[in-house]
This record gives sequence, C-alpha cells and structure tokens, in this order.
Amino acid sequence: TERGFDPRDPPLTACGGAHRSAGPFAYDASAPLAVRAEGVYATAPRAAVRALSFRGAGSTRVEAYLVVPRAPGRHPAVLFLHGSGGTRSDRIGPAAKLALRGVVTLTITEPAAAETYRPLVVDARRALDLLDARHDVDASRLGVVGFSLGGQIAAILAGADPRPVAVGVIAGRGTDVARYWIRRSRARLYFQAGTEDEVVPHAQLLALMHAAPGTPKISWYTIGHTL
Repeated sequence: TERGFDPRDPPLTACGGAHRSAGPFAYDASAPLAVRAEGVYATAPRAAVRALSFRGAGSTRVEAYLVVPRAPGRHPAVLFLHGSGGTRSDRIGPAAKLALRGVVTLTITEPAAAETYRPLVVDARRALDLLDARHDVDASRLGVVGFSLGGQIAAILAGADPRPVAVGVIAGRGTDVARYWIRRSRARLYFQAGTEDEVVPHAQLLALMHAAPGTPKISWYTIGHTL
C-alpha cells in the first residue's frame, strides 16, 4: 500500500563531507557501510542468496538479501525496493530470477515509520554504494526497481542519484516529490501499472509517467495494485 508523506523533506544541515549530493538526499558516502554477513539464506546451482545488513541513514542498520550469480566476472546489478510496510523478503522472487540471468541483485528492508522520504532514499543510496563497491559488479550498469512506495523512491533516485542507468517504477504514485525528481532523470525509465489499481488512483499513476522526460517505456496490465 501507499503512504502519505509531506512533500517538503527537511533541508540537510550537515553533510559530513558527502560527495553523494542531491539536495535533501545528500549524505556522507565516506561513512563505512559496516557490512555484517548473516550467512547463506538459500543456494542453487547458478546463484546464492546471502543475508546481510549494512549501515544506512543515521547509522541505522538496513537488513538486506544479496543474490549473487555463480558465473565469474563482473555483472550488472539491480536494487529492488518494496512497498509500504514491506521487508527485504517481498521482492526476493524477482531478484532471484534476475540473478539466474547473471545479474547481482539486492533487496532491502526500508524503515516502516519514516515520516519523510529522506531515510528511505538515503538507505537506498547506501545500498547502491554497497553494490558499487563489489568487485563482481560493473558499476556502469546499475539499476533500480521499486514497487508502490518503493516505486516513488525509485523515481526519486532516478533524478537524485546519477548512478542508475535504468529505473523501473511499478505502481508508483505521482507525488510532488516523486514527480519533481523524476523530471531530472537521465536513466532509461520503465513504468508498469494496473488499470484496476485499487490503491493508487489512475490519475496518480499517470501523473508520474507524464512527469518523466523523453519517451519512457510503459506497460499496462488488467490487474489491481499487486503486480
């Protein structure tokens, strides 16, 4: 489901030497990620799912699943973002399927009680830092896919962070903040939505799509909110 947020995120007053800037979503990218491995969650002949956590916004811990292909070499990587109230488990299915095709994928648990977009976006940017730093990831081929509230975060990342070259927005609401940032995107954009969405009004789905620059790919399905 979607949640309402005040579109006015507070300005960042101290960046601590951040070089990952983007207005209210700037942060200190030099701060250690302090990754903690929690073991192998699942394994298959072509990929393995590893549970871990890392330091996010305000030094909070972000739980994640990292899905790593067994094939050698450097791979593209995709960050998956869940909807409101979700966890890292929500998008593990599509993340695992993509890993079987040779893509490193990461799912994270975003904070459930966030009152602004800032902690959600910064945690997602820290997740991109984690992928960016891996020796088996081609940092020039990073992507983000977000569902519902995660779709809003993906839309913001498309304009606030220069690293994603492809961004997928699934059932994303066209809030003021999401529309503002997606207008600044240079990534390839792909929208998916249901014509019978009972959570996000059709006009809000269209608003985010229409705010995107260029001619993004758009797919509609005869389905409700859960794609």
